[in-house]
Amino acid sequence: MTVAIELANIDDLRTALGRWLEDYGYSVHRQVPCPEEGVVDLLTSVYAIYCPPTLTPTDLWATVDKIQLHQTHFPDQRPVIAGLTPETDWESAQAIAEQLKPKGIEIWFLDQMPPFVEYYTQLTTEPLPQPQGQLTRRNPLAGCLISLGMAAILSASFWLAYRILDRHQMQTASNSQDSRAWEQLHSSVEVWDMDTTLTSLERLKASRSPCVSQFAERFEASLRQQGAEGFRDINPIKRALNMENSCRLDIREYDFSQ
Repeated sequence: MTVAIELANIDDLRTALGRWLEDYGYSVHRQVPCPEEGVVDLLTSVYAIYCPPTLTPTDLWATVDKIQLHQTHFPDQRPVIAGLTPETDWESAQAIAEQLKPKGIEIWFLDQMPPFVEYYTQLTTEPLPQPQGQLTRRNPLAGCLISLGMAAILSASFWLAYRILDRHQMQTASNSQDSRAWEQLHSSVEVWDMDTTLTSLERLKASRSPCVSQFAERFEASLRQQGAEGFRDINPIKRALNMENSCRLDIREYDFSQ
């Protein structure tokens, strides 16, 4: 069964599909450049996904040509063509999908895939407004304050201990967020994934560590000025900060830096 899905453009489709895969636990790289020409729209450890403008026969066969050109660079990924069922020639598109299966190429008609349809429906459903003055579960501090106000027997020493623990938890959470952002950054830099790299840098710019925030600002500036060539500056920027400010930024070697 096909479900009507309305997307403004192909970029919205890529965004929704990428988020859906991330919700399933995949690390998703976007617009990964290929040595010859073109890009892989979404790359995970399992899939190399292409999102053509439509899934009409013409666009499907053109995408197959791209896959065959790029496939040697992604031998561990399963090639996938993803999009919405075309309004015309859909029977031919279905026939091509069956024809490509023995070649190891999958076609995902997203509006016929119940898990994606369910996710898209949730994504586009606006949350219900909260009644004014009503506290929600998303505000644990407010709930704690109410409890403190009602329980007058809590002593000042308990409140002091709570505040110390709260600060410790905030610091631990901040360090954990930095760690996740670093891992995402290094993974996306490896494949020159510009979108994910810039997203990671936005998080690192908010770090409490001056060394981390300065690195993120410098690296982002380099990428915006030089484009993909700016990826080569990641280690020189780290080394400069380590020398200038006695930072201890980890230096990782990449294939493109050798």
